[in-house]
Amino acid sequence: MIVRRAALAAAILVAATSACGDSDETSNASTVPPTTVTTTVTTTVPATTATTTMPATTMPATTVTATSTAPVPSERIIPLDGDVAEIVFALGFGDQVVATDLSATYPPEADALPQIGYQRALTAEPIAAFEPTLLIGTDIAGPPETLDDLERLGFPLVIVPSNASSTGAAEKIMAVADALGAADDGAVLAAQVQSEIDAAAASAPRRDPAPKVASLYIRGSNARLVFGEAYNTHWLVEAAGGVDVADELGVTEAAEISDEAMIAAAPDVLLLTESGLESVGGVDGLFEQIPALAQTPAGEQRAVIAYDAQLLLGNGPRTGQLLAALIDDLTTHTAPDGETQP
Repeated sequence: MIVRRAALAAAILVAATSACGDSDETSNASTVPPTTVTTTVTTTVPATTATTTMPATTMPATTVTATSTAPVPSERIIPLDGDVAEIVFALGFGDQVVATDLSATYPPEADALPQIGYQRALTAEPIAAFEPTLLIGTDIAGPPETLDDLERLGFPLVIVPSNASSTGAAEKIMAVADALGAADDGAVLAAQVQSEIDAAAASAPRRDPAPKVASLYIRGSNARLVFGEAYNTHWLVEAAGGVDVADELGVTEAAEISDEAMIAAAPDVLLLTESGLESVGGVDGLFEQIPALAQTPAGEQRAVIAYDAQLLLGNGPRTGQLLAALIDDLTTHTAPDGETQP
């Protein structure tokens, strides 16, 4: 469900910085007008039938309703998540975006904008400094106290759904488009992205046994978690013809796993973000700093796949292309010697 927040009080004078990035210096006050009119926006994601080599599944129509306390202008947009920023730009509203968070690495134009902090650890002052007319985020954006502060200050805020599923990208695109008043363009982009995802999934080879994949969050040798089904990596691995070892390990969100458990899970491939792999010095550093991973089949074959974090975890407009790349990379690392690649 989309939830749009807006203040119920009169305009509040906000002392905030006009600087970008992580600065917490304050200067210049700005006045935010109150919002008073109530509107409702309904977004319907059309039913789509996925065609794969697996049993056909029909994705049911999804209806999302947004409730607002005002018609929201969009002249000064701040996406609070990198994947939302990518969608805003893909819909042609990039010239109205005044700032992004640290997770917005694509497109380059979004990455080059002033930054308002990190999506999970936002503060109100740097955001208020830009006098935004529309804030858009997912449920990742926070902490809740900051969102409440922004609400009290009168800044229109829309929280869009971010479902970790094969239809999540299309649903998110249409919700963002509704918030921007561009439902028709959103429907076109969502249909295109869903078509790319379905086509990639249909092309994935199905082998028995399927290759086992461990999706890991790595930040140096002392920070490592296994991602479970709550993350996009789970459905991506399955759509690519793999098996997520998180299921075997009983991980649904994200959890730290012991060396013994990881060795016993015996993943054939490790799936990481590029920034995570860089934090340990690349593939060599990964197996040197975390020896238990070197004792898995993935370690023995040095089977490591890494993608940009926003691309891998965001479930945005490039998800179909990501799935196609994952299928190719997974096949390259796990196809038996001499097997003809599809």
